[in-house]
Amino acid sequence: MKDRSTSFVYLLRNDRTVASFTVITGLICLGYYFLELANHRAQMADFRVYYDAANAFIHDTQLYGKAFGVSSGFYKYSPFACIPFIPLAILPYPIASFIYYLLIMAAICWFMVKLFHELHPSRDWKSSRYGWALFLVALFMADHLERELHLGNVNLFLLILGYAVFLALRSNRQIRAGIFMGILLLFKPHFLILLPYFVWKKKWTTLFAGFGTILMGVLIPTLIKGYDGNVQLHAEWLMAMKDHNVKLEESPNTIYGILNHFVLNHHGSLWLVIAVLMLVAGLFAYFLIRNKRIEQHEEIRFSEYFLLIALIPNLTHTDTEHFMWSWPLIAYVIISLLTQPVAGPWKYAIAMFLAFIPYCVNSPDIVGKKIRFLFDEGGLLGTANLIIILCAVLIYLNQTRNNHLYSVS
Repeated sequence: MKDRSTSFVYLLRNDRTVASFTVITGLICLGYYFLELANHRAQMADFRVYYDAANAFIHDTQLYGKAFGVSSGFYKYSPFACIPFIPLAILPYPIASFIYYLLIMAAICWFMVKLFHELHPSRDWKSSRYGWALFLVALFMADHLERELHLGNVNLFLLILGYAVFLALRSNRQIRAGIFMGILLLFKPHFLILLPYFVWKKKWTTLFAGFGTILMGVLIPTLIKGYDGNVQLHAEWLMAMKDHNVKLEESPNTIYGILNHFVLNHHGSLWLVIAVLMLVAGLFAYFLIRNKRIEQHEEIRFSEYFLLIALIPNLTHTDTEHFMWSWPLIAYVIISLLTQPVAGPWKYAIAMFLAFIPYCVNSPDIVGKKIRFLFDEGGLLGTANLIIILCAVLIYLNQTRNNHLYSVS
């Protein structure tokens, strides 16, 4: 039976810290929305793409290879991914965009609170340290959450869906996890990075359920478009993804791009990509084997699972907005530093501060367009993400080693 005391609604009614955080966040988000309206910036360009693509889908007009809203507003998701936006697409755009904005605002509040419960379920919310942790995590994520609200993207909902996969696997609901995973892949094939991890954990039911969900997602548009129309749409989808890609060694925020730019002076090629992938796979395999040896259980671990998700924009060519997927690791590092004994906390604090600058202070409204371009396209954002990941891994290794030594002493 589900524990009601961990639900967001229960906490909102009974916990002043959660209620205060939710009210303050809600007021800031609403204030930002009306400020956007006053300055004629409330276009929500990415949501406009989903909205117009859903309309194109149901009215049988061009879906791929056409810019929706802005010149760069090309639809790059699967035909199935249009379907969740159809209920909004039948509404006038101003109403639909405001509803979607409210959904993002609610998701921000919900996910922040769920992360804190996930990382420290027995914590004292009245402690000032948890208040500071909430503030610092929100501050660290501010620029990425502002982009999500401004653009109306789907990245936060995909992160939450990834979290739903994690929860389902942890409670051994493999079919549910597989369904969620299949939907994730229909939106973003980048989440394929999780499949070897599921093989390692022997989550065969999840893999089969995920494959079945993808198959259903590919076939469902046939009911609207017919067989030939559906085949044509999927061919156009594959072409759209191909057109969006570049050589990985030239993608500035990937590990390959960072090494190619700062170390190899742009002399890297496919060999660099293969070498980096082999190195990352080897290090992660060591991480898995070490954790299994020390912790002696096969459960899905928060650190392993969200480490892979955080690595997605460092291993694949994608938009800078996807670096928000490091949110769980950022919360883990900050909560650990403020509430748990960590050896040498100041070195992690300094490293996180250095990462904070290109990760968060990269808004053109703060640093200007030139420096923001340097952060986003000069490899500094990707480097900052790697620093965050490294801090999370080192803190986790430190904590589990200490727990292991304590248990055997």
